[in-house]
Amino acid sequence: MKDIYYKLLVVPSDKVELFSDFVLEYTGEAIEEVCHNHKEAFIVYSEDNLKPLIHALEQFTQCISTRLEQNITCDYFLSEEKNEDWINKYRHSITPIVCGSFFVRPSWCPPHSSLIDIIIEPALAFGSGHHESTSSCLEILSTLDINKKRILDIGCGSGILSIAALKLGGFLDMCDTDSLAISESLKNLHINNVSANNIWHGSLNQAEGCYHIIMANLISAVLLALSKQFMVYTSSGSLVLLSGILLNAKASILEQFVGFNIQQEIIKNEWVTLLLCKE
Repeated sequence: MKDIYYKLLVVPSDKVELFSDFVLEYTGEAIEEVCHNHKEAFIVYSEDNLKPLIHALEQFTQCISTRLEQNITCDYFLSEEKNEDWINKYRHSITPIVCGSFFVRPSWCPPHSSLIDIIIEPALAFGSGHHESTSSCLEILSTLDINKKRILDIGCGSGILSIAALKLGGFLDMCDTDSLAISESLKNLHINNVSANNIWHGSLNQAEGCYHIIMANLISAVLLALSKQFMVYTSSGSLVLLSGILLNAKASILEQFVGFNIQQEIIKNEWVTLLLCKE
C-alpha cells in the first residue's frame, strides 16, 4: 500500500453520466456519486496520480461540447490524502441502518430481532442504505405488496433494492451498465440467500415483457434518457420507483413521465424519491 492516494472531485456542468462512463472506462476505478453545490458530481479515488485523467477529461469535454453543440464545462478538485487503508476505513465506518421494515447491516454486525435482514458488504460507489435516495426507496418498498410481482431493478449497484424486493416475495430481474456492480450484486445476493430470475450487464432496452414494478435509483440525466423506454416495459397499473433525483430536477422528470401519476413522494435533504403509477 502506498503512503498516499489521490482524490479527484469531478463536477460537470451537464451530461454527468457521459463523464462518469468515460472515467470508468478510462481508469477502471470505482467512483462515488455525490452532490456538490446543488450539482450532480462524482469522486474518483486512486493510488495512481490522477493528473493524466484531468487532461483526458479536458479533451473529452471539448469533444462532447463540439459533438453536442453545447457549451459543456467541467470543474476538477484534486487532492492528495494520507493512505490509511482507506477502503477498510470506509467499510468499517458503515453502521447498520433501519429503512422502513428493513435492517441493513454489514456482515460483522448482528441482525435485528424483528426487521427484515439485509446484509450488504460495503464497497465504494455502491449502495449501503445510508444515502437518502436508497433509504427512501427501501421505505417505499416496505409499504408495497410485491409478493409474486414481476420486478426490474435498473442500475442495481450493490443489489440492495433487488434483495429487498426478493425478500418481499417478488420475481426479480436486475441489470447494470457497470460490470463491477454486477459482480458486487451477485456477491450480496449470495450472502442474503436470494437469487434473481435474470441479471445482465446492460440497461432497460435488453429487458423482455412488461413489469409490475420497475425500480431505478439513478441520476436524473439517466432517468430522463430512459423515460420513453419505461412506457414500453410497463402496462396500466404498473409502478415505477424513481430515485437519485435532485430537488431542482423533479419537474423535468415529471414532464417526461407523462401518463404516470404520483403515488408516493419522499424528500430528504436535496434528494427526491417518487413512486409513480401508470394510468
